[in-house]
Amino acid sequence: MESLFNPATVSRRELFEWTLRVLNTYRVRPRKKLSQNFIVEPRLIGEILENTAPVDTVEIGCGIGTLSLALLTRVPRLLCVEIDRRLCEVAADVVKSPRFTVVNADADKYTPGAEQVVSNIPYHVTSDLLVKVARANRVKRAVLTLQREVAERLTAKPGSRTYGKLTILVNTLFRVTQGGVYTPASFYPEPEVFHGVVVLERRREYGEEVCALEELTRSLFRERRKLAEKVLARRLGVRVENLGPLGRVIAGKRVFMLSSEALLELAKTLREMGVIACEQSPD
Repeated sequence: MESLFNPATVSRRELFEWTLRVLNTYRVRPRKKLSQNFIVEPRLIGEILENTAPVDTVEIGCGIGTLSLALLTRVPRLLCVEIDRRLCEVAADVVKSPRFTVVNADADKYTPGAEQVVSNIPYHVTSDLLVKVARANRVKRAVLTLQREVAERLTAKPGSRTYGKLTILVNTLFRVTQGGVYTPASFYPEPEVFHGVVVLERRREYGEEVCALEELTRSLFRERRKLAEKVLARRLGVRVENLGPLGRVIAGKRVFMLSSEALLELAKTLREMGVIACEQSPD
């Protein structure tokens, strides 16, 4: 029989007390090495649910099953990928649903097999998991809780301090919407940083052109503050004079000032010229 407890509809105090009770009952001590901070703010869970589509979903890192319980009021089936074997056992026992499956695996090595991914992403693997989700074309939507600094990177504009490779990859493939910001008190144990909700809606599939874009930005952003035309010439042997109208877009701009659209067009051009070869296939 499925649990009737819904973390999205109780008070913060009730959710906090429930969390402590579960941890004590199963003798679980949160592991800092695995970035284990459990959500105790119902408003955060509610915002995640509001942005979650009613489709089969993969949850990355279900912890003790807090978010899982709420998600099952919204999605038909939920598969959780959890690296901590002990928490797999706890979540399965707490949730008690035939629509809920837990896989003990490293999400960084696991390719999501559903249209939607939901996660309170562990800090230490945030960038790697975002890239993993971006390359998994089956994933059409992702609802994520990230460190506020990472959320801001995903919505950064060209020329800003936080604009970089991850910004360009994610914005090329997804429509990015930034949601609410939550204090450390929204989690137990309290982390040292604020968090933000981000919704990703796929608008382009990952393919050879985006793979070439990754290769290009990996090379250019090693010298992000240098003039792009000089970095292109030095690292790739390409002169802007040979790029036609695109060369005029690039000329005079530093690497971190180039838009994702301009970089994608440049990656396409360099791939056609044989300057960049794609070595990554979509997941």
